[in-house]
Amino acid sequence: MIKKKINEHLLYYISLFIILFLGFILIISLSVNKSLQLAVFIVLALFYVIWGLLHHYMNHELMTKVVVEYILIASLGVAIMLFLLKGGYGI
Repeated sequence: MIKKKINEHLLYYISLFIILFLGFILIISLSVNKSLQLAVFIVLALFYVIWGLLHHYMNHELMTKVVVEYILIASLGVAIMLFLLKGGYGI
């Protein structure tokens, strides 16, 4: 059952992975400018939310629970990046 779902949505997963991977490569290449890195990451997080919601909408699976989940995961990612880029504990 899970394998069937993965195969049905493989193009979605591959395209999302490629776009996020390229975004992370861009973030790494901008290592001198922390503000620009954060801006790119926030755009990536917004893209992740919009991409996921559109995917669920097109497959008639969009529910409030899904919207909240995508927003929380993206917010967690942004919070982690803020912590890492703004200093953290510098071990």
